[in-house]
Amino acid sequence: MNRHARYALLAPLLVTAVAVPPTMAAQAAPAGAAPLKAAAAPQATCRLVVAPGTNPVEFDLVMTGFRGGQLLRVTGPESFQRNANGAGSVTEENVKNGSYTVKSGWGRNELTTGCSKPPRPPAKPRITSAEITGASTTPAAVDCTKPQNVTFQGKFAGTGTGEIDYHWAGQGKQIAPSVQFTAPETATAPFVVKSPTRAAVTEPVPKVTVQLFTGNVSDSFTFTLTCAPGT
Repeated sequence: MNRHARYALLAPLLVTAVAVPPTMAAQAAPAGAAPLKAAAAPQATCRLVVAPGTNPVEFDLVMTGFRGGQLLRVTGPESFQRNANGAGSVTEENVKNGSYTVKSGWGRNELTTGCSKPPRPPAKPRITSAEITGASTTPAAVDCTKPQNVTFQGKFAGTGTGEIDYHWAGQGKQIAPSVQFTAPETATAPFVVKSPTRAAVTEPVPKVTVQLFTGNVSDSFTFTLTCAPGT
């Protein structure tokens, strides 16, 4: 028998040894073994974020979920290339605000990832008017020979959203609180001052004048007390 003949006889035996039917493979698998799964591909993400503590505001481009060491090609208001670190991420600091895309891989395996932008910040408040809406004492008729608490209420009107500082002033007293303004109008904190007194009913009725202002917007108001009989 020559070598060619021997090889021909061996070939069927080799094929038989390699081509194991699925049922036999299943029987050969260890009992309780879970089927093998392909490793999950990284979930690539890209975000344009506001850098904390920056004034004026700066933006960082945060790229995560890529393969470790992978070359990332960034296009947008700025274009550059960066290699992801071992964890598959990289942050490019102080980039121009705008829309970016990141390409990774090549050819048929190229992946394009869009970069989300931070939400547009609400417009800063622009206050167009201040109004003192009322004043009162408790009770309505008071003893005008004694100092009385007079409570003033006010509001601001304008556009935008955000914190504003303002001032109440009157009767030698002043406070400077702040309020979270939300258009179209927002109430202020009440302002309480002591009224002047009169020594006799023949004297003028006491009055209290206060002012509410923020920036160049202001309003003033004069409240006249109601004196109880005999005061």
